[in-house]
Amino acid sequence: MKEINEAYDAIMNSRRGSGSNRGTYTASGDFKDVRDMINRGQLDNAQIVLDGVPVDKRNAEWYFLSGMVQYRRGYFDNAYSSFANACRLDPNNPEYAEAFRRIQHQGRGNFGNPYRTGGNMGGMDACDCCQTLICADCCCECMGGDLIRCC
Repeated sequence: MKEINEAYDAIMNSRRGSGSNRGTYTASGDFKDVRDMINRGQLDNAQIVLDGVPVDKRNAEWYFLSGMVQYRRGYFDNAYSSFANACRLDPNNPEYAEAFRRIQHQGRGNFGNPYRTGGNMGGMDACDCCQTLICADCCCECMGGDLIRCC
């Protein structure tokens, strides 16, 4: 709860343009606290702070860190776009270039695959789900088990 309150304070201070925002976001674009939150797996807190940065102050580092949050959540298409923006805004930054290269390499076989991008289960509907369970039940029964007792 303390971290959420600190993130909220940082957002409010950055919106007011205050310099006393506990080091989370300054006019120079220092996002050290956001990096720490991401490294600790506190993705919701990091996202709160990032969302609090005014659009006109979002720089390459903002896009990179936003991409890291999206990447860690499994939203690879969104992460790809964020990393691309970070590289466009700061093409000489090796950290951003490496993240973009990694997601490009990873994306060769995965983009468009809803299982990898946090999508809708690959277009699976209720009928597909039932068919899968029935097939699994048949396989279990062939081996002496029973997945669905009523069938």
